[in-house]
Amino acid sequence: MSRQLRSLAVVLGVLVAVTVVPAVAQQPPPLPPSIKVGGIFDLTGPTSDVGVDYSKGVLDHVRYINEVMGGIRGKVKIDLVWADYAYRIPESLNLYRKYRDVDRVQAIIGWGTNDTEALKEQIAADQIPFISASYSSHLNDPSKTPYNFYPVSSYSDQLRAVLKFAAELAKKEGKARPKFVFAYPDHPYGRAPIPAGKDYARELGFEVGPDQFVPLTALEARSQVAAIRAFGADFAWFGGTTNSASVTVRDAKQAGLPTRWFVNVWGFDENMVKLIGAAAEGTYGSTPHAYFGEPVPGMKTIFDAYRRFQGKEVPQFQWGTTQTPYIASYIRGWLNVYLLRRGLEQIVDGWSSYGRLGGFAGVNVRSALELLRNWDPEGLAPPITLTRDDHRPSTTTRIMQVRNGRIVVVEQVTVERRKDWLGY
Repeated sequence: MSRQLRSLAVVLGVLVAVTVVPAVAQQPPPLPPSIKVGGIFDLTGPTSDVGVDYSKGVLDHVRYINEVMGGIRGKVKIDLVWADYAYRIPESLNLYRKYRDVDRVQAIIGWGTNDTEALKEQIAADQIPFISASYSSHLNDPSKTPYNFYPVSSYSDQLRAVLKFAAELAKKEGKARPKFVFAYPDHPYGRAPIPAGKDYARELGFEVGPDQFVPLTALEARSQVAAIRAFGADFAWFGGTTNSASVTVRDAKQAGLPTRWFVNVWGFDENMVKLIGAAAEGTYGSTPHAYFGEPVPGMKTIFDAYRRFQGKEVPQFQWGTTQTPYIASYIRGWLNVYLLRRGLEQIVDGWSSYGRLGGFAGVNVRSALELLRNWDPEGLAPPITLTRDDHRPSTTTRIMQVRNGRIVVVEQVTVERRKDWLGY
């Protein structure tokens, strides 16, 4: 009898093992203490006029997550490795390979259009989520660039918003066929939204004049201004960064050009007012995010970061003026980290599933980001929606203007989310 009992105990033990072992195997691994992320910045190259403050926004937000929040959901730190590539494509390619093969990063906070577009096929093949400061529409069609992301409206949709606004201005002024000119640096960043912009300009009834090329390092733009005058442009759009935009607007004002200027997101900020003073008056800009100091909920965290990391109180200033301690590109850097942070938060929140599927692997970060629906980044940008089929986070842009030496919001413009505009 005792032998039978022992045999039964053995059988029961085997049954328990059979039922328990699979359950143990299904448990997710523990959360890792950190996630490795790469950073690519331009601190010394031709876009450093906006790149330096962008990098500060990235670094401050990562530091805030690690030192104040205790990591993602208080559990996982961001281990950021970063470098200055001075806006040189070969250097960005070398950095990318180092981050992938040596540092084994699981996501990258990137920078320019030139290098991001050069890397997009490799990024897709390696399945490394890449959140860029380039808002090129060439990066928002997941069927071609499944691992490229950014948190605001694309360059093309920003330009469409400008054209829509300008068309309304022309209509109010009784201009039946207004004239529009595009000025920009002749390389991937400058050219990215031009075909889309020209198509929409003609759709709205504009007469489009000859393109004017202004290098990022331009010190003057008198010949381009003369060509715009000869065409008789009612409106001109500038697609460079702050320094080249400022000298172009300055030369146009000095020449008495009546053309009204619209400047893209990276060319229009508080530094323009500082650089050219009264010559900036009346200039319009297109901006898909809040400026430093605007009264939106997320600014409280940014002010807290400023106090902690700068060791001083936030100064008393009016946002959109030259008194601002950080120019607008700081917010763009902060937002890029915020987008990544939100994806990582969703993975931590769903670790019981994500942990069994590879944790912070690129495919999971991509999937988490593509679950965002009307997510509000605390007012720092319009609500963000990303799907498996569409990486346009928003199609909303704010039209800004310099008035009395201060940048103010004129109008918020949302363009259609047309299928034929995806990736264009």
